[in-house]
Amino acid sequence: MAGKVKQLIHTLIQQRTKGDPGLIPSTKIKLIMKGVDPDLFTDDSPDNNVIIQRIMNIAKEMGLQL
Repeated sequence: MAGKVKQLIHTLIQQRTKGDPGLIPSTKIKLIMKGVDPDLFTDDSPDNNVIIQRIMNIAKEMGLQL
């Protein structure tokens, strides 16, 4: 199923920002600094288990449950 990475990133950003659009850029920067560029993934991007695991670890570090 393609697009799981994009979906996880979207969920992480939504949970982290709690709907505040002003926090989206800083959250994206944090993801980029940890090795995941949210703008590189689309709904058609193939699922990559390494990237999925990295996103899950980032979410855990941020205290989020995806």
